[in-house]
Amino acid sequence: MAQVPQSNTTAQIAMPGMPKRVIANIATCCELAPGQVVVYVGKIMGGPRFGTRGIVKQALQRKAVIDMGKYGTWNVPYFFLTLPQPEIHQAIAA
Repeated sequence: MAQVPQSNTTAQIAMPGMPKRVIANIATCCELAPGQVVVYVGKIMGGPRFGTRGIVKQALQRKAVIDMGKYGTWNVPYFFLTLPQPEIHQAIAA
């Protein structure tokens, strides 16, 4: 008998009041410029909170220096940064 490959993906049941899933596009050094707003999407103990907005101070080759206001200034790898999206702005405003 041949084995049937099983999918490891799961689907979230849509519930009233739950926001739609937002797929974040990871920022790169080519997309960021000093003064641009970014969103931190990392979940690191002792780091900034998930969803914290910051302003790019310097875009380096593998990381960016981000001023996150009251959370301080952080050196953040690009895979923890995304550009703000209109869906996020609407969800926060609601």
